[in-house]
Amino acid sequence: MNPVVKQVTLAIMSLAFAGTASAATLTLYSAAPASLAKALARAFSKKTGDHVAVWTSSTGKVMARLAAEADHPHADVVMVADWTAGLELAKDKMVYDYQPESIDKNLFPAMQLKGPFLPYGADTVSMVMNSKALPKGASMPTSWFDLTAPVWKNHLTAPNPLLSGTASDFVIAFVDKYGNKAWQYFSDLKANGTVWPGTNHTALMPVLSGERSGMVECVGHAAVQAKVQGNSIQLIYPKEGTMLIPRPIMIMQSAPDKKLAEQFVNFTMSPAGQKLVAKYNLYPSLNGVAAKPALAKLGTYPVMQVNWDQVAATRASVLAKFRKDILGQ
Repeated sequence: MNPVVKQVTLAIMSLAFAGTASAATLTLYSAAPASLAKALARAFSKKTGDHVAVWTSSTGKVMARLAAEADHPHADVVMVADWTAGLELAKDKMVYDYQPESIDKNLFPAMQLKGPFLPYGADTVSMVMNSKALPKGASMPTSWFDLTAPVWKNHLTAPNPLLSGTASDFVIAFVDKYGNKAWQYFSDLKANGTVWPGTNHTALMPVLSGERSGMVECVGHAAVQAKVQGNSIQLIYPKEGTMLIPRPIMIMQSAPDKKLAEQFVNFTMSPAGQKLVAKYNLYPSLNGVAAKPALAKLGTYPVMQVNWDQVAATRASVLAKFRKDILGQ
């Protein structure tokens, strides 16, 4: 066994399962891939005997449900797709501080992040093209800004950042990096016929069918899964940088059984849990657990540098402006 994996296994076992005397129920709200959330719940229940009630949806809907239930909260643990959503919940005093050093020190350096929670994995946001449905005269783009050219008119989709966590982090960080140039970019995409139909899944479907040629801001795990299934799509990592977005797992301040919630987080961050994260096409956080070969190896493509605390501070205002100016809502 890899020495790092062995070390963290022993540390997490001592944290996770000491003192569990009888079965209990944990409620998990998740914007992780639904299959991953359910697999983690099954594996945890099998190991501990405790039941995990799972509700899965998009990050936008998870955040909306948490807000609606603020006076009578139900979730014990929450997994979302974007780091800024976690920081927003923490700012609102909804998150219980749980980032044990015994786990954090064994994460990949890029995953050792400031915050009262841990990253259960990470995903990319890049461009995806259907190689069999390119517009006449078009070549594969190499830059985010290539997609505003006339040749792409009425040929692109994008996920709605009000629903998709990864898309929201992309929009917020893109605005942080490029300022007014970013807003002009989104306006140009809109003028060029780009549509924002819904979640990542909803935006990807017209590309897989060939109805549309490509997708801006496509989440990596969905694109990789579609490619593995034989679809004629190509992931493109823009020269300005692909966004690598850590995904938080959080214990809610309102969780009545913090120890049970900690045990679930510990299991998710253990080698067994991280292998499930990798199985469902995310980059695992734990050093010593490899991503699937279908994922491009980190370091082989440029990544945009993001100050997550800085961009989180503008989350609400940027998304409100996007809703009004780009989506027209």
